[in-house]
Amino acid sequence: MIQKGYGCAFGGGTIINAVAAWKGCAYAVELKTYAEVCLSNEHAYSNSNFNSNLNSKLNFKLSSKLNFKLSSKLNSKLNSNFVSGRIHENPETDSSLIELCVQSVLEQFDYPGEAFVLTRSDIPVAGGLKSSSAAANASILAALDALNEELEPEEIVKLGVRAAKEAGVTITGAYDDACASFYGGAAVTDNKNMELLKREEFNYDVLILNPGTKAFSSKTDISRSVLMKDIIEIAFENALNGDYKIAMKLNGLTYCAALGFDPEPAISCMEIGEKFGITAGLSGTGPSFTALLPQINSLPENEAERENLRSVKEEIKQTWAAQFPNGKIFETQTFNGNAIEESRRFSNYMKSLNSDLKNVDLSKF
Repeated sequence: MIQKGYGCAFGGGTIINAVAAWKGCAYAVELKTYAEVCLSNEHAYSNSNFNSNLNSKLNFKLSSKLNFKLSSKLNSKLNSNFVSGRIHENPETDSSLIELCVQSVLEQFDYPGEAFVLTRSDIPVAGGLKSSSAAANASILAALDALNEELEPEEIVKLGVRAAKEAGVTITGAYDDACASFYGGAAVTDNKNMELLKREEFNYDVLILNPGTKAFSSKTDISRSVLMKDIIEIAFENALNGDYKIAMKLNGLTYCAALGFDPEPAISCMEIGEKFGITAGLSGTGPSFTALLPQINSLPENEAERENLRSVKEEIKQTWAAQFPNGKIFETQTFNGNAIEESRRFSNYMKSLNSDLKNVDLSKF
């Protein structure tokens, strides 16, 4: 018997990167990662979905005799559940994170069978846009849906953080990113103690510049970031007090200096948008930049003023496009809902279609 479950969670942007001081702040945006988990207690996938991913888990050679070597992580999996995963947009990319997330749920409920997890995403990988946190949250929610089980929200977030540490895709565990991705809005956290200090509504239009390169969080130069700890702690106090824009400016400029990124995308954006108080900064450990803009409907009912804001937005996009001809610009907005409710809605949608995640047109969701 095969059981299917679905989940989704959100990408986001950075206000305070936690690498320097283990204290962070992030916000959710309406870019999503979707997950599908298929469970089988009859080893139904052994000759299909699972075998298609074996090559990425086993280091083997076929010659006159079969030689292969199992990693310790995979070996432990095979001794309990076999979980295989695939990232739809990048099938060759390491899928350890989503596999470990599903594995943690199966172990929690003593599920004896096998599982296959597939993710699809709007979020660029290794862009500082919370793609790992979104994938972790979505995969755990999909596994729970497949099992028809529930966990407390805090436990779901912490399972994903632990899996991210084990998979080696994060330095601090990215508890701030995980909370923003899961709870929506802006989340202020103590990452060392995995404590959510503050969560509140956050209402902005968001422009994202992804330069077209990648910067994996786990490869960040920690020592240079830690040198900036005192500055980041000042920025963090601003975030804790609700002064998110000041915090974001301090954080962005400080990490650009520490990590060797040119701050020009943020500075030029703020220069163009000064009249509207537009703030921009480096997201995560880069290379993406995000900008917070007033939502059009939040302005007084003055069409000339609204048209002016639209023109400013277009000028920022044109400036970024000229700075990074091979980059990609996303227009989105902050999201204040939560991943549980959105996952429930997504699960109902998928089950009504009776389709697979790899085949469905997600633009209709």
